[in-house]
Amino acid sequence: MMKKLILSLLAFLLVLPAVAHSVPADSVPSRKKVALVLSGGGALGAGHVGALKVIEEAGIPIDMVVGTSIGSIIGAMYSVGYDSDDIATMFRGMDWTDLFMDRGNPKHLTLNEREARNTYIYEREFYVRRGLDPKPGGVIRGNNIESTFSHYLQGYTDSLNFLRDLPRQFACVATDLVTDEAVVLSKGSLVKSIRSSMSIPGVFTPVHHGDMVLVDGGTKNNFPADVARDLGADIVIGIRFDIGVGTDKNYRTFIDVLERSVGSDINHRTLENEKYCDMVITVPVRGYSSGSFSLGAINTLIERGEKAAREKMDSIMMLKLESGAMPGHNYAMHLRDIENLEESTEETAGLIDSREPNTIMASVGLRYDSEDVAALQLRGRYFIGEKSTRELDLTLRLGLRSMFRLDYNFEPRKFKKMGLSYEFWHNIHQDFYNRGHQCDNLSFFYQKANAKLFSFDAMNFDCEVGLGWEHYHISKSLWDENSPVRFKVNEYYLNYHARVRYNSEDDPYFTQRGVRAEAQYAYYTDNLAQWNGHSGFGAFSALCQATIPLSATTHLRPNAQCRFLFGDDLPAMKNNAVGGMSYGKYFPHQMPFAGIGHVEFFEDKFVSLSLRLQQRVVGRHYLLLDGSVAEHDDELKNLFDNKPIWGGRLSYFYDSGVLGPLGASVGWSSFTHRVNFFVSLGFDF
Repeated sequence: MMKKLILSLLAFLLVLPAVAHSVPADSVPSRKKVALVLSGGGALGAGHVGALKVIEEAGIPIDMVVGTSIGSIIGAMYSVGYDSDDIATMFRGMDWTDLFMDRGNPKHLTLNEREARNTYIYEREFYVRRGLDPKPGGVIRGNNIESTFSHYLQGYTDSLNFLRDLPRQFACVATDLVTDEAVVLSKGSLVKSIRSSMSIPGVFTPVHHGDMVLVDGGTKNNFPADVARDLGADIVIGIRFDIGVGTDKNYRTFIDVLERSVGSDINHRTLENEKYCDMVITVPVRGYSSGSFSLGAINTLIERGEKAAREKMDSIMMLKLESGAMPGHNYAMHLRDIENLEESTEETAGLIDSREPNTIMASVGLRYDSEDVAALQLRGRYFIGEKSTRELDLTLRLGLRSMFRLDYNFEPRKFKKMGLSYEFWHNIHQDFYNRGHQCDNLSFFYQKANAKLFSFDAMNFDCEVGLGWEHYHISKSLWDENSPVRFKVNEYYLNYHARVRYNSEDDPYFTQRGVRAEAQYAYYTDNLAQWNGHSGFGAFSALCQATIPLSATTHLRPNAQCRFLFGDDLPAMKNNAVGGMSYGKYFPHQMPFAGIGHVEFFEDKFVSLSLRLQQRVVGRHYLLLDGSVAEHDDELKNLFDNKPIWGGRLSYFYDSGVLGPLGASVGWSSFTHRVNFFVSLGFDF
């Protein structure tokens, strides 16, 4: 009998670990419930990730996560089964600037909408009908936050009980503006909950939840250790940040005073809540702020979090023993891999029409360069009617090249448009060069009216057929005897035109993949039939460029472009204008060329080949090396009989994200024999 009893007891002990592994922690009497508390802090949250890595290595069971703001994001991802390596990958790979803006997902935008998205630094819709705005009270609506974390949290986006329906229990803290009290969110939409917890007041629009209006929980409880205790945690491990504010500061700057005054009450509540913790891991983050989302800063903060946790390893192991965790048992939970996360079936694929009826979409762009100095561009799109099939689009550019454009479009079918447009340019000061020497200076007006008979705007493709009227008027001109061109005071044209474009590039400035190609033809007349009493003249242009990856940080971009003019009595303003770094900067038909910094006029037939070497040095810093070679002649048959022109340009740029590329370039060409230097800050428009 005794032998059977001993064998039965041994069998029970052998199967006990397997039984315990499959039973929820709160139903195992022999083990205490362990909670992890993650404080808010924006980019400083990367410190949480480093500390999590050490906690996983120690093998201490984590049954519950409670977080505020960025702590709620990390907590939600940890609770659905990501591990510290997954969350570190998310931190390092996330475009945080794009995440915090309301610009649409490029996967869902038409080609024209995507190009506009890469021009403006801020975009926001305003509701004009009955003055109702479903998301008032903030500059940023947080649409990208919701769509991004709906992807990461796929499978857990329905209404849930976070204490029952997730692999790990979870709760987060927000602040109710109505009652001015902290609110614990433990059920409902997981995505909406973390969106509420991180909604900085006045920056992000609040989240309306029943009678509550919710914003960032950090304003009331940035370190919710008390919440973890209230939810039944037996052992609480907290992770918070030490920003290093102390008596050594003189508080002479505005930032110092603001940091201290705003953070005083929050810090006081945090210190109070430490009494609910069995252990606090304090990550030193001095030198960094909540906005330090650069790759270098994130890596440093992860390292600091890991180091701070390793210094507490003895205490962690003691808490593991106190929790009743079984020796040798693996409590780690890695239920999903962020590297292999599939596209969610809950996400919309392809083009979507995100326009709201009776709204105005307002956009703002800013830039500075060494030629135009400062420029401001404003755009407003009014979506008319319940079905938003009609659109009024107004664009205003202020600077040395001022511009006004008004478009009216309607869609007889989805993504197929017809419409009318009017455009007016005033170029106050335009220099022209002849082989590197300034020969002309013009102040001119340009008008253009267009009837869009048919257009189709898709994700990577668009085409247009229409009729147009153009007018150049020179209000002031200075030129010397070496000028190869004589301008008329007024030039008028009527044209028939067609254009087709394809663009799958992932970024217009620092492309890593994709192809861009386009071709257009226009036939010019003065009466829709003839030009100066004879046949009209034509202009054909085309370009094609591709991006070839050599490594993760090195890319080649070959480019071919041409513009051919056909006919007699060609007007000066339609000559081939070449120079600068981008298309259409000085004239609608202007083409860039490496090494030529200003506008030069070339013969009627022009073709060029160029090659760009793009090297990402570190983080968002880029070096660009461009080389170009070109041929030009009045006759197509003689195009390659002349000595080719070549040029080169070296550029440095920093991809600032929301503000656009910031950098400078230096170039030289065999055509001008001049060194040119150009500074460009911001998106190009």
